[in-house]
Parts: sequence; C-alpha cells; structure tokens
Amino acid sequence: MATSYALLLFRNLTFFAFLASIIIESSIVGADSRLVEELCNQTQDYKFCKDALDSDLRTPGADAVTLAYVAFGLAYSNASSTQDHITSLLSNSTGPVHQHLEQCQGDYFTAIAAIQDALTDLDSEKYGSLTYFSSTIGHQAEDCESAFMGTKSPLTDSNNDLNRLSVICVAIAEWLAV
Repeated sequence: MATSYALLLFRNLTFFAFLASIIIESSIVGADSRLVEELCNQTQDYKFCKDALDSDLRTPGADAVTLAYVAFGLAYSNASSTQDHITSLLSNSTGPVHQHLEQCQGDYFTAIAAIQDALTDLDSEKYGSLTYFSSTIGHQAEDCESAFMGTKSPLTDSNNDLNRLSVICVAIAEWLAV
C-alpha cells in the first residue's frame, strides 16, 4: 500500500513539474518575443527587423546582448557577401561603373571593420561605442548607393538591407548603452 501511495505521489509531482515547466517556458518565450517586438518597433521597417532577427536560431530566448550579436552577425553576413559580389562585378566592369564599384568596395571594407569592432566590444562587454559603429555601417551603405547617383546601381538591394540592419544595430546599441 505504501508503495502505491509513493508511486501515486511521484506521478502527481512529475505531472505538476511538467506543467510548471510548460508555464515557465511559455512565459519566457512571451517575454522574448516582446523584446524583439519592442526592438523592431524602434525601426522604420518592423517586418524587415522581425524577419531578420527571427531568421537566427538564437533569437527565441535571447536577451538584449544576444540580440546584438544576432543583429551585428546579420550585418556582417550581408556586408561580406556584398563585398564578394562587388569583387565579382569589378572583374567585369569598366568606366564610371568600375569607379563606383571601387568606391563601394572601400565603403564595405569600412563597414566590415566597424562590424568587427562592434563584435569585439560586445565580447568585451563594452557597449559605449556600439551606436557609433552601427551608424558607421549605415553611412557606408548610403555612401555606396550615392556613388551610383544618376546610374543604376547593381547593389541597391544589398545597400538597403545593410542600412536597415544598421538601424536594428543602432536600436539595440542604444539599449545596451543605458
């Protein structure tokens, strides 16, 4: 009889522990999604922000620092692939377009350096310069786009994406700087 009572008690405790874990997990996920929503509401393009952050598996359950790593990581990925694309375009271009692409190559070199500096600061838990690095990233994308003024840019989509990613980086940097 005592054994069946102990078994029944064990089952009930296990069941309540399981329910508690579900309730706790759902409240954590809710808090995290609110963090992403709050961050993305500070940008001009909520959908882009939410889609970009949600594309990374670290976002669910992320705190502000992890979201900063996600945002700067996405910016790094965009800038690196764009820089590779620029290198490819340079080999097949001449005249003014070639000069514009050379300008963009320098812009993206600077953007990547700023992203690397931001990631180094995140690793060191130094958040004071993140807003500066985030702004630099966006300015470089804008500078590249303006190099093609009066000419169709083959980099418009990449420049716009990097600029929007930099806005996410600025928003998260401002949170961390407080």
